[in-house]
Formats: sequence, C-alpha cells, structure tokens
Amino acid sequence: MLLSFAVENWMSYRNEATLSLISSLERQHMSTLSKVPGFRSKKVLPLAAIYGGNASGKTGMFKALSCLKQMVISNPSVNNVVPVVPFAFDAESSLKPTMFDVAFIAKNTVYRLVVEATMDAIHYESLEVISEKGNTGIYERNDGQWVFNQAFFIDSEHVEYAAKSTRVNQLFLGSAVAQNIVELREAYDWFDVTLELVGVESQAWSFATNAIRKEGFLEYASTVLSRLDTGIVELTTEKVSPDRLPQNATIRKDISELGPDELLTFVGERTAGDYGFEMGTIRLENGQPIVELFSTVHMSSNGEKYSLPISMESSGTQRLMGLLPMLFDLINPDGSTGEKVYVVDELDRCLHTMLTKRLIEDFTVGCRSDTRKQLLFTTHDLLLMDQSLLRRDEMFISQRNADGCSELVGLSEYRDIRYDKDLIRSYLDGRFGGIPMLGELGTRG
Repeated sequence: MLLSFAVENWMSYRNEATLSLISSLERQHMSTLSKVPGFRSKKVLPLAAIYGGNASGKTGMFKALSCLKQMVISNPSVNNVVPVVPFAFDAESSLKPTMFDVAFIAKNTVYRLVVEATMDAIHYESLEVISEKGNTGIYERNDGQWVFNQAFFIDSEHVEYAAKSTRVNQLFLGSAVAQNIVELREAYDWFDVTLELVGVESQAWSFATNAIRKEGFLEYASTVLSRLDTGIVELTTEKVSPDRLPQNATIRKDISELGPDELLTFVGERTAGDYGFEMGTIRLENGQPIVELFSTVHMSSNGEKYSLPISMESSGTQRLMGLLPMLFDLINPDGSTGEKVYVVDELDRCLHTMLTKRLIEDFTVGCRSDTRKQLLFTTHDLLLMDQSLLRRDEMFISQRNADGCSELVGLSEYRDIRYDKDLIRSYLDGRFGGIPMLGELGTRG
C-alpha cells in the first residue's frame, strides 16, 4: 500500500507537495482502515481523491507516480534521458533536480525510496526500511558515491559490482534486481506488480489480456456490466474472417511465431473520435489463424438475444469496460488477492456520478484492517465530494496559484469542517481553493 508520496520541482509543482495516506484521528469509516505493519497505532487509508480545476496539477501527481515507476522498472539505453519534467516557469528550477519521495508497504515491510534526478543523471537515491523503532538504511547513492548496509546483503561484493555497472541515468533499485540481487526484489515488485496506473484512455489491451488469462474474468465482467445498467446481459466472442485483423506488421509477425497451444490478444485501431475499437484473440488451427472478436450481448423486449461489436457501445460503456480489470482485482471477492494499488486519472471520465459512486462503495465494502488494496483517483465530479462516501482525510484539493505553481491541500487540514457540512457548497464558494478562475468573455445584449 502507498503510505505517502511527495514531489518537488515536477511539472507545475515547484515546491514540495505531499499526498499522505496515513489516517488522521477522524473516526468516520474506521472499519475500512488498514494496519501498518511494525506500527501499533498508525493506519493507512484505502482511498484518496484529488479534486481541482483543469491544469491545477491533478494529473501532474498521477504522472509523477507513473514516471517514478518507469524509472524503477525500465532499463534505459546509454543515451536515454531521465524522464523527469522540472518546473518550467523559472530558470532556476529548470536546472535543479526533481525529487520523488515515496513510502510504501511491500509484504510486511515499510520501505522509503527517495530519488533526486535531472534529465542527465540520477544524483541521489536511497532506500530504507521504516519501523516504529527507527529507520534502517539499505543503500544510498550520492553523485556516484555509494554506501551499503553490509548486514542487509548476503554478497556485498556482488552488490558493489552491480552499483558500478549501474548507469548514471538508471535507478539502482531496478539495475540491482536485474543483476539478481534478490534482497531488493520485494521493494522492486511493489513498483512492477503492485502499483498500477490507469490513464484517461481506455484500457482495452488490459481488458483483452485479462479476459483470456484470468479465470472467471469474462463471467465477472458480464455480471458487472449487466448490474450497472449498461443494457449488456453478457460478453462473448464470435469467430470472424482473418481479414478483420488490423493491418499491422507486428501482429502478422506474432501470428507467424504462435505455438500450437498459444493464444494471442490484439486491439484494433481506434476510429476517428477516440471511441471505436475492437478486441479479439488469435490462435492457430491446422496452421491457419482463427480469429475471434469480443462482442456484447443485448436482449430485446421479446427476449431475443443479439450481439454488437464493442465499437458500437457508448463511450461510457467502453470506459467502464476499460476499468473492469481494475475492479476485478479490487472488488471481486474471487479475483486477485494480496496487494494492489490502483491510481486512476479521471475515474469519472464518461461515467455517470451514480455509477462512479457505486464503484467506490463496492470497493470500500471489502476494505478491512487486513486488506492491502487501495484506490487513488483524480476527478472533476464534485458530487463525489461526499462525507458519506469518503473521509475528510481521503480528500485533497489541487490548485494552481498566480505564479503558476501547484499545491496539494488535504481537507483534513481545515479544522472547522464538521461531518454535516456541505463540502460542495464550500468548495464552489472558494473556501478550499482549487476552483477555476474564469475570466469574462462579454455580456449578451
């Protein structure tokens, strides 16, 4: 689980901004809080929502986590730049390092990773274990100077060799795991496996992959789409001519390399307007490709079933289908178990407020003290600023100041917010900031 994430000199965040998932003393929805291993009293929140106007910095926090994940798990070439984006509105900041500081739970250990980097190099990196008794450093890298906790590693000589072979544009955490330093695998896997980021584009590829790889996913997806009033009663696949395959050289090459028992998933190109796409599978039978497309099944008033290609479904239904792999992991009691942290940019995109609220409610129903799953999201939907749905310490406002700098403020920092207070009215009145400052275009005559 994510405990905290801080950024500095990143996109519109010149000064340090922190998203903290450690719960406050608020007593609302306490049963959904999860325990922090190694700490007697600290609890972690299962939810976090970031509200704010356009260009206020909401997506900037999402992209910061995405950038850090990519830096950990990728293996950049010698000439690759580090993918940081410093604050651009003053010359001094553009030359300074960008800072990421993240604390997270992996298995039963609390880690903290700190990174400072420019586009040219990683200047600082450290990993430590955090406990109530104090912090224990694992390694530290400071402009080419290394310090290692010899007691943490079995083969210190191999660790030192791995450090020397880590390029200046590469994080040691990822480089070390690639060089079989198993002691760092747990922390690395949190970024690689546990942390999932869902952007505003439809996750069609994820849907297609889950449909064939995860047992029970297609049945789960059919049930959810039917329950959420999409008009769909089930999902199915239909065999079509190989001529329907996308004219893509990579897909053709992959087909030629298919084994007798292998299945290939594909996502067709979108049509103009962003909405239309096709998803399907390919397998070989007697050396010939067998192509099946996913389709939705609807029922007419006389009880007759008929199918539609996914591309004909509404944008909201397609967006919901893109979120189904996440819901399968977070909500489905028979789905994924263990740890999962999903960060979704614009959760409400193309979705009705009542549907979005239902997704959040369904998730929180399964949250307990031993649950290791989280849902973090950005949103424009003010109707989700609801204290019956979210705790005050689960709500954050991003706002851009007159100097172009974004800041992140938690509603728990406002001491006079009562449980029965109308948060939407207070927000629209500018009480919390983060609302668009719209200029006048003119008046109607």
